[in-house]
Amino acid sequence: MARHFVSTLASVIRASGSDAANYLQGQCSVDLTKNNKVHALWLNRKGRVLAHTLIIKEADQSFLILCPHLSAVDAISVMSSNLIADDVTLSDETSQWKTGIVWGDSGPNFESSIRFWPSARTSFESWVVLFPKNTSMTASESDSSFIELNRIESGIPSVPEDCGANEFPQECGLDDWVSYNKGCYLGQEVMARIQSMGSLRRSLRQISASAPLRSDIELKSPVNGKVIGMVKSTIGMTGLALVSIDYAEGATLDSGIGPITVGRLAKLPKTS
Repeated sequence: MARHFVSTLASVIRASGSDAANYLQGQCSVDLTKNNKVHALWLNRKGRVLAHTLIIKEADQSFLILCPHLSAVDAISVMSSNLIADDVTLSDETSQWKTGIVWGDSGPNFESSIRFWPSARTSFESWVVLFPKNTSMTASESDSSFIELNRIESGIPSVPEDCGANEFPQECGLDDWVSYNKGCYLGQEVMARIQSMGSLRRSLRQISASAPLRSDIELKSPVNGKVIGMVKSTIGMTGLALVSIDYAEGATLDSGIGPITVGRLAKLPKTS
């Protein structure tokens, strides 16, 4: 099987300094002591999602942080919001790197200059890659729309398209990127409360319609017309939507474009 590559845009931040490891551990949602390469969420104090990043620990004990959906200025603003007297420097290195998604061949057999993580955007095995601007990727260029089509048709959630500053990670199937036992971090108390009480009232679901979907469509109860959901990611007549947990798979909801059918829960691919 040939290797395929889709170029992507992302900001790249380096966190360095004697307190970098402890600071990042106390801010993001995953346990950085368990793995040198992770997907991590950055939450606010109410447990809502501010950012999704990919973090890798370098040999010099610094960390490269890839943020696929925020500018470097905004990513640094999120990551430095609680930085006071710590010995931590957050530097914008975006101009030095290229990013993309790779799939094919027998596995991630990349040269040493290429950093990589399991991708969370495809139903098949793929990798997010980060490599120096002065190098190239040996692969066939592919269309990025193929990745997005596969993501949505497979019911894979994404930040910020499906889960952002108004959503909890658990509502959107992002539980795998949340640690419940690593200790304190921003939003941790809310995460623990959700785990212990199971108090969520909505979930991200696959949906289908008989007309093209768009991301601003409200979903309404066929009984009383009450708004019980909102369409998020879409591609054609397939999409993802946050829907009240009172509606089971197969339920039909009303909308401004006609009936919409509720499908299964969105979830991250096993490879991520």
